[in-house]
Amino acid sequence: MRRKTKKALRLSAEHAAAALQLLIEDGKVAVGDVTRALQRREQLIRDLRTRLSALEAAARPAARRLAKASRRAAKRIRPQARRALTRAQKVARQAQGRYLAAIRGLSKEARAKVQAVRKSAGVAAAIKAARSLSA
Repeated sequence: MRRKTKKALRLSAEHAAAALQLLIEDGKVAVGDVTRALQRREQLIRDLRTRLSALEAAARPAARRLAKASRRAAKRIRPQARRALTRAQKVARQAQGRYLAAIRGLSKEARAKVQAVRKSAGVAAAIKAARSLSA
């Protein structure tokens, strides 16, 4: 199994060219090997470019269909207006808010008493009872 090297070789283009020239002069690398490697590199780049252009050409119609479908879907979905509250609903919600504010600071026992008043006499009486218990 191949070991990982501890340090990666970081060379600029100029240093790499100089090192390659030294290896060629020392006879470690043949000039033909270098030219073949460069030709393989150029061929690989050409192949990648042709494959990429084929992929782009194949993906264009699908991308157009997706964009068109998303535009249509966005047009179909419009925000729906909320229905206005009736007067009775508004009054009931305000009363609920006042009731919750009145019992907020009460103990559990006092809350139980106020809840019993609410069941028997209604919200207004429960709010009065809660205010009298908290004072």
